[in-house]
Amino acid sequence: MYLSDGKMALVPKMIIFSSIMMLGIISIIATDGNGGNNGGGLAPTISALSFNPTAVYVNDGGGQIIVNGSINFSDPDGDLSTVTINIMDAAGTIVATEVNTIIGMTGVTSGIIQGTVTVSTTTAGYFTVQIFATDNHSLRSNQLEGTFRIAEFPWVAKSPMPTPRLKFAAANIGGLIYVIGGQDASALITPKPPMTTMEIYNPTNDSWSTGPSMLVALSGSMAAVVNGKLYIIGGQPDGGLASDAVQEYDPALQTWSMKTSMPDACHSAAVATHNGLIYVAGGQGPGVDLNSLLWFSPATDSWSAGSPMHQSRIDPAAADIDGRIIVYGGYDSTHIPDGGYLGSVESYDPVMDTWSARTSGSPRRDVGVTIFNGLMYTFGGNNVERALDWVQAYDNAADAWLNKTSMPVRLGYARAEVINDKIFVFGTDETLEYTPSNDIM
Repeated sequence: MYLSDGKMALVPKMIIFSSIMMLGIISIIATDGNGGNNGGGLAPTISALSFNPTAVYVNDGGGQIIVNGSINFSDPDGDLSTVTINIMDAAGTIVATEVNTIIGMTGVTSGIIQGTVTVSTTTAGYFTVQIFATDNHSLRSNQLEGTFRIAEFPWVAKSPMPTPRLKFAAANIGGLIYVIGGQDASALITPKPPMTTMEIYNPTNDSWSTGPSMLVALSGSMAAVVNGKLYIIGGQPDGGLASDAVQEYDPALQTWSMKTSMPDACHSAAVATHNGLIYVAGGQGPGVDLNSLLWFSPATDSWSAGSPMHQSRIDPAAADIDGRIIVYGGYDSTHIPDGGYLGSVESYDPVMDTWSARTSGSPRRDVGVTIFNGLMYTFGGNNVERALDWVQAYDNAADAWLNKTSMPVRLGYARAEVINDKIFVFGTDETLEYTPSNDIM
């Protein structure tokens, strides 16, 4: 029943008030109804504070959400009377207090107290929930604490790419992100023609500028940076199957030059840098899916070959983590499950020249990938769904995948670069800024 004085009986009742966050006890589930010792000599104890969710984004639920919570209690005297909840901000200041009177507890010596959290989600911050119980003899229990976070949404749309493009390359040098080549997404013909266009994004002022064009128009090229110079490797020319071209861009001189060609032409491979070398894994050669591993030394302008991967892969993703080259996903026309789309992960040891299998992720290709705080973040891509909004991070140390907050748009072909503590994701004409520290997942 509901009491006119606002106190709480053993039936659901929602407590809502205007503070940033508050817990209102809604019910008691007694597990021991035997009469206790009413002598008043023993304080109650509480344990197992739990509430869900423990974090939300600013303005979730239109500005206010309800969170369910509970604690276990034990009261040998069987005379539990109140539960007090304090809410503290990050500075340790109590911003809300609620004392909930509980009636009908005579003889109830243990059970579960269930409650609700009403959260105003309009202000970002970390909040501490403090909770304790008191009995009729003013004996106070131990205190439990939990943390609740209201975070800024991690995704922000930025100035779009001036030239919409697909299957482009991207890399960052000196705080600027270079977007190079790819297919002209605005072309009305199929296949869409490759471009030489290079555009440069400045995250500091959210602006784009045009740089010198590549020497060869290519899509599906691989981009890498070594010693402050940008390398565009392979790709697919207009009307051609694959290119073996290696183009070097010097941002200091703003000039392009040709370097030693690849031993075998390919496009749509994965690329990662390690110890001054550029590793190129998989891709597609003239009419064939590749499992090859090549590396290019800018210092000697030469190519070498390593042990092939276990799996042929077109459009995989790769990154250097903990001294290993991690290759993930892609597509293999001979792979029957998942329509040919791959979720498998292989790890290459450059010292031993060996590959080992790791825990698989979600099957997809054309994924944007970058390293942040030791995790390999992956963005978008495609599989049987032509464009995905997925964000997942691979933890190499734990050999585990973590789901992150999805992108606000689907990107069937994505590229990602880290500048300071943010990741910038590009696709077609989209530019998105992602702040991993704001992600509550």
